[in-house]
This record gives sequence, C-alpha cells and structure tokens, in this order.
Amino acid sequence: MIASVKRILQSVGALPGAVVERLTSKWVIVVGHSMHPTLRDGQRVRVSRRAYRIASPQRWDVAFFEHPRRDRFWETKRVIGLPGESVVLENGRLYVDGNEIDEPFIFGVQPRVNRQWQLQDNEYILFGDNRRRSTDSREFGPVPRDRIAGRVVVPESDPLGNQ
Repeated sequence: MIASVKRILQSVGALPGAVVERLTSKWVIVVGHSMHPTLRDGQRVRVSRRAYRIASPQRWDVAFFEHPRRDRFWETKRVIGLPGESVVLENGRLYVDGNEIDEPFIFGVQPRVNRQWQLQDNEYILFGDNRRRSTDSREFGPVPRDRIAGRVVVPESDPLGNQ
C-alpha cells in the first residue's frame, strides 16, 4: 500500500516536467538513409526543442535542423564540429583542432574526402552517419545555430522508434 502511494506521488511529481517536455517537443518521420543505422528511413522520432533552449548542441548529438540553403527543408544529422573549432577531413579521417577523432557510429566505408572548416562563433558541422548516402556539411558547409531547431530523441521504450 505504502509503495503504491509512493509510486503515485512520484508520478504526480514528474507530471509537470513531462507536460513541459511534451509541449516543447514534436514528432517527426525520418526520411532517407543518411543516418543509417542510427535512424531508419520512415522511423518516428521525437525532437526536443527545449534541449537547445537550455544548452548548446554538443558533439555527437543528432540534431534536427533547417537546411542552410533550402528554407523549410528539414534534416537530421550528427553534430561533429562546434563553434570556434577547426574541423578537417583528410583521406576519410576526422580531425578536430588537430586531434584525430574516432567515429564508431559511421556506417560502412568512409569516403576519401578532403575538406576543412574554421567555424565561427555560431556555426556547426553536421554529418550523416552513413557518409556515402548523406548530403551534409561536406556539401553545404557549416550550419548556423539559428537553423538548428532541436535534438533528436529516440524513445527509450522503443529504441527503434516504432510507435
């Protein structure tokens, strides 16, 4: 009996946070294979708009953003480079501020692309995990902070995002 009352009180106590999260989130459908295997084509995921109101995007977050060259065209990609950093792709290897970075989530063979960026205070580099099937910052360059709408969250109850 006491355990049941305690569970009910804990649930009620968590309710305001859950309501706020629901009001500041939206569900989207992933289109395409650029984030495979992390996200699947047709997968339903939640985008937390609140996440980037209270904190900045962090390296390895999966972000939901408006394409920097196409208004009202939304995509999901992984945050690779942060404001003020030097990001270099050299023969398929990633370097941030001169240090080689391991990317265990990349799907398949990394294309042998050479690019480099020096990011400004409000810019991010975003790449798809499936680099061979992704149009990302390698093509369109850095993404301004004001184009990043939220962090993609896959529901814990269903890691594959099936709803």
